[in-house]
Amino acid sequence: MIELAQRIEFLRRIHLFYRLEDEHFESVARKAQEVVCQPGDIIVRQGAIGDRFYMIYSGTVTITRQKPHGGQTLAKLVPGDYFGEESLLTSHKRNATVTADGKTVLLTFSKDDFKQLLKTVHQLKANFEVAVDSHRLARSMEFKWLRDSDGEVIYFLARKHPILLFRMLLLPAFLATIALLGLIAGLLTQNPWLEGITGIGLALILLWAGWNAVDWGNDYYIVTNQRVVWLEKVVGIYDSRQEAPLSAIQRINVQTEFVGRQMDYGNLIVRTIVGSTLTLRNVNHPYQAAALVEEHWKRSKQSSRRMEETAMRDALRERLLRKQAAPAVVPSLVEKPQPRKKNPYSDQRGFANFFRVRFEGMSTITYRKHWVVLIEKTWLPGLILLALFGWLIFEIVTIKLPTIPTLIKNAGVDALLVVWLLLFVIIFTWWFYRYIDWSNDIYQVTPDQILDINKRPLGEVTSDIASLDNILHLEYERRGLGQILFNYGNVHITIGGGKDMIFEDVYSPSAVQDDIERRRLERIAKKEEAAVKAERERMADWFAAYHHSTEELRQAEEEEKNTPEEGEPGPGGLV
Repeated sequence: MIELAQRIEFLRRIHLFYRLEDEHFESVARKAQEVVCQPGDIIVRQGAIGDRFYMIYSGTVTITRQKPHGGQTLAKLVPGDYFGEESLLTSHKRNATVTADGKTVLLTFSKDDFKQLLKTVHQLKANFEVAVDSHRLARSMEFKWLRDSDGEVIYFLARKHPILLFRMLLLPAFLATIALLGLIAGLLTQNPWLEGITGIGLALILLWAGWNAVDWGNDYYIVTNQRVVWLEKVVGIYDSRQEAPLSAIQRINVQTEFVGRQMDYGNLIVRTIVGSTLTLRNVNHPYQAAALVEEHWKRSKQSSRRMEETAMRDALRERLLRKQAAPAVVPSLVEKPQPRKKNPYSDQRGFANFFRVRFEGMSTITYRKHWVVLIEKTWLPGLILLALFGWLIFEIVTIKLPTIPTLIKNAGVDALLVVWLLLFVIIFTWWFYRYIDWSNDIYQVTPDQILDINKRPLGEVTSDIASLDNILHLEYERRGLGQILFNYGNVHITIGGGKDMIFEDVYSPSAVQDDIERRRLERIAKKEEAAVKAERERMADWFAAYHHSTEELRQAEEEEKNTPEEGEPGPGGLV
């Protein structure tokens, strides 16, 4: 039986009960019913009508969902997690099955008690709505970078507040209204020029508005049981994933303005022990998100302490139980194959990446120069190509030049078409050469290095490499109106003991600087972690040596006590 004080302490650790008064905690704890489940018990069945809300006090459960092609394991929940709230709030049927992995103790609320609780304690409703919205959005998304093998689970998922979308659509809506009025005036006055200009303008404005809506919908803020993540994406051009591991968090702050407090949005600022900062801007329900991050941050700290204690015990046990030195390992005469070096341009393949200026794999971030640089390189052949297409259309429309399918059908070849095709091949080859020259000039950030790689089409590859350990200073600059408007510039990297590097004309140079700094700090953290591990091993050796020394000393003392002195009878009788 769980005591009332233990229940209250358990509830205080869960973000759902954030900002509750002390008397509310007691009333909630008293209403909760204790349920004990045995291994394999089905707690919630998919498709059933929801009648209870569950919190895991001890033990673990597995969530699975049946689909037409088979079952799917969604998550494994641990003490402090909860489930079943969505069915009670939305009156929908259960969308998954929950099974106890071992002996599991749950605190539950019936449907009536749950709804009465939401009416009595008004703060709870907002907290539960955040959880339901996160789960609903998470079910519609698929993130390939999630560590399914490590049991990573999404606990919070949100976009920027809708007020940001409203701001982004305000100017396009105003301009679209003006263009629409102009189009109506052109139709009424039968002015073709006014109709054409306003019609084209209205189409462009609507495309702009659609682009803003998609851009808003592609940014996500995510909190899992392992890290805090900010996903930012511009379709076909840019994608970024900034993250901070929960174990590295030092402080969490919420920053709001007057309008944000009224609309319940603000900035969630996550500071880490290595000095980096991850700012989730204009996040919806920032205080609830901060409480959730804090809860899992504390869980992570407790888990790290348990892992450190376990590692120390294992290291000591290994040394204490080691009776003799391990035999020397004879090096194998068979040479191990060296890992194949990855092609730095392999991630750029595919039409979807044709104009992309940032790629991020599991361990490497790759940047290309801004597409403005591509336009500077290809504007002349591109302009000639447009002129060629205009010439072809003009000939087809005015001179009735046979179309290509007609020529193929009649097996005829027009001299003018041959000239056009020849010019097209030459100019397109020129344009494509310039494009390849642009796309092959890349910058990369790996877990331990930064690289400046350039490859001439059909030519040699040159690269400049520097270790993250040798970076002394980072700064970025955007010069001129063009760089400010299109958000590109240079990142200057000061390297100790070597030649400085410049990432030239990269999109969002401040974000590139943040990427490099984050990787550098991660590198420092890994080195410190390795140093801590080495120190733990050294301490384990000392403790083991001390233990063996005391054991040897004790055995020597016992042998000395059991050895008879000269002239005294031994244990077998007379001398």
